[in-house]
Amino acid sequence: MNELPLSIDQIVANYAFAPADVDQVQLEWYEVHKRRLTRHTIGGKSILMQLEQGAEWHHGDALFHQETLQAILVVKPSLTIRFNPLDLVQLADFGYFIGNRHLPIFNIAAEGSLRLPYDGRLYEQVLAKYGKSIQLEEALLLSEDLIRQQVKSKQSSGVKAMDKHTGLNEQS
Repeated sequence: MNELPLSIDQIVANYAFAPADVDQVQLEWYEVHKRRLTRHTIGGKSILMQLEQGAEWHHGDALFHQETLQAILVVKPSLTIRFNPLDLVQLADFGYFIGNRHLPIFNIAAEGSLRLPYDGRLYEQVLAKYGKSIQLEEALLLSEDLIRQQVKSKQSSGVKAMDKHTGLNEQS
């Protein structure tokens, strides 16, 4: 007998939880933009998750049904290509080399490195070209680390700062 999935009616971002106490729903990094998902939790519950247009799922989102916490969303670690540039010239060359492939690039500022989702042929090419600057590792690929997202955030905060400076944001 098929159970109807529990419909998630509230999402709380960055919910403080104890992982042992709460069921989890796992997503792949590339699924965070999907608006409608039906998934099974690790504990076996079937849940239906829906987002509004333009929103995305985040690691740590708390999923509620009728004010009861059902699960925490967890982005699964995946195999990545990590690039640790030796200098800015090597970083620019890497950006040029990767740019035409239209792959998502994740900036790990705390480590001074970049990550790409694993691709076998690309890994062989970048390993041959950049040698010891390339490693394979399991890691979380989070949308907030996407360079494209970081650029958009900086641009929008720059526009707000410019509006504040020029007085365009003031009401007459």
